[in-house]
Amino acid sequence: MTVTFKQSLMDLSLAEQAYHLLEGELVTLRLAPGELISEKELMEKAQIGRTPVREAVQRLSAEGLVQVLPRKGLMVTALKRSDLTKIIEIRKVLERLMVVKSAERATPEQRRAFENLAIHFESIDDDFETLFNLGYRLDELLDVACQNQFLVKALVSMRSQCRRAWYLYRNELDLAYSARLLGGLARTVADQDVAGGIRAMNELIAILEELVSGLDVIS
Repeated sequence: MTVTFKQSLMDLSLAEQAYHLLEGELVTLRLAPGELISEKELMEKAQIGRTPVREAVQRLSAEGLVQVLPRKGLMVTALKRSDLTKIIEIRKVLERLMVVKSAERATPEQRRAFENLAIHFESIDDDFETLFNLGYRLDELLDVACQNQFLVKALVSMRSQCRRAWYLYRNELDLAYSARLLGGLARTVADQDVAGGIRAMNELIAILEELVSGLDVIS
């Protein structure tokens, strides 16, 4: 996966590198729902050794992206409307809280980063890959700005599951509109506009709900 706006992988531990590389393969569906894969194949994909990959797999399993099958290897979990609907129910509450706390607690330097990110979003027309990577950067900024590690931990796995749905339906998105919403969300945090941030988040969740409503099981 392209890591244009994410932290440089070279700055991370090998286990974190393995996690980010494999999470990227999963959320972009290059490792497809229902696919069986061995630990050895993951090591080859990540070009990283067994122990870091095993640690990454444990994390991905805890987040519900892969399932460990004894004596059979690993299976990429199915993409289910029923699961995503339940995830979105929770995200509605937690993401609003994330926006509120980030808007309240962001430092001046972080507000400048949100403002800069908003400018990047607003320049997007029809480039999904850039939009997708900027979405990672927005989540990273929100995670730091909210100053609540428990909230961040609760959201991590749900975001990864939802990213798979965004990627699955990437050709059906109004990219310019989505980019404006994401840019607007970043700008509201920069401006300490709590009400505006909640409105932007509500609209983004509504798009995701619409996408998921037509999903059959993908496995």
